[in-house]
Amino acid sequence: MNEASINDKRQYNLDLLKAVAIISMVICHSVVELGWHNEGSENGIAYFVGNVILGEYIAVAHAFMFAMGVGTVFTEKNKPSDFIKRGIGIFVLGYVLNFLRYGVYALADGIIEGEFAEETVFALTVQDIFQFAGLALIATGVFRAIKLNEVQILGIGVALSIIGSFVAFMFKGGSVMNYMLGYFVITTEDDSCFAFLNWYIFVAVGIMFGSMVRKSNDLDGLYKKVIKISCPIMLLYIVMTLVLGTKFLTKNGWYYAVSTVEAIGLLSIDFTLLAGFYFLLKKVDESKVAPFITIGKNMSKIYIIHWCILGFIDSIFCYLLEIVFPYTAIYIFGVLLVIISSWIAKRWTLSKVPYIHH
Repeated sequence: MNEASINDKRQYNLDLLKAVAIISMVICHSVVELGWHNEGSENGIAYFVGNVILGEYIAVAHAFMFAMGVGTVFTEKNKPSDFIKRGIGIFVLGYVLNFLRYGVYALADGIIEGEFAEETVFALTVQDIFQFAGLALIATGVFRAIKLNEVQILGIGVALSIIGSFVAFMFKGGSVMNYMLGYFVITTEDDSCFAFLNWYIFVAVGIMFGSMVRKSNDLDGLYKKVIKISCPIMLLYIVMTLVLGTKFLTKNGWYYAVSTVEAIGLLSIDFTLLAGFYFLLKKVDESKVAPFITIGKNMSKIYIIHWCILGFIDSIFCYLLEIVFPYTAIYIFGVLLVIISSWIAKRWTLSKVPYIHH
């Protein structure tokens, strides 16, 4: 980066935000993947808490991508080519993860049974957050290559979000077209999740805020302004959600078709937590929250590891052995999965095994 830098040190409050995000995601994924085997599970409060509260509103995917945007400002490998290369690697990694979490079991089942289920293709090709993250980093590299600054990138992010809000579910055709377009716009619920137009706004806001933090000579003042703005918006957003229902600002109530206004609501949660963690660290020694900071640092690795373990448990115990776990056991498993995945991620980091970082 060429801008004058004042704060180049690691932002531990961002690591705490990332820790909240990955802990919520791990428990959410456990509830969704294991819980739906319970008949009528989607109507229960246990499923609602895991899927909606932990999986959509508390800092999760949106915080993940916001944090990635901030990270592009602080990384030492900040040349446009670095972002593009990293983006390609993460995009490919998304499909490797598809194979490891469910694809390998779907293929094995098809080989053993002599017939492949329709879900096999979905398991291998589903578009998830890594595919979007890869595209987002590639786009960021291109934007940097043509000398766009953070304000211009934010403007593009907002414009894309507005367009994505309106065109969600408008373009539909054959399965191949739906899938290919699904990288960029929401086509169908089966063929697209983290569509580029709808989700790049979180990365763009992260880039803008990261630049503000890096150049600020008064972080206390900056975060006081942040919490004064974000907290009221967050409270209003939560109240409106309680009154009008979850995902009331998204088209068809589909979480991934996040609208610009919904994105503002979700970002208000991220900013409030980020500011809260900043002031917490002013009063509490970092050593007191060191385990959570480590979890935040290893967020991407934990994401990969927990999916590999969860895919194995779901495929072998739920699908093959037809075991149905009660929600109490699922939540306990989710917490244990956070601990186990974090421990493995820490060993992975210490072993210095090559890895494509966000």
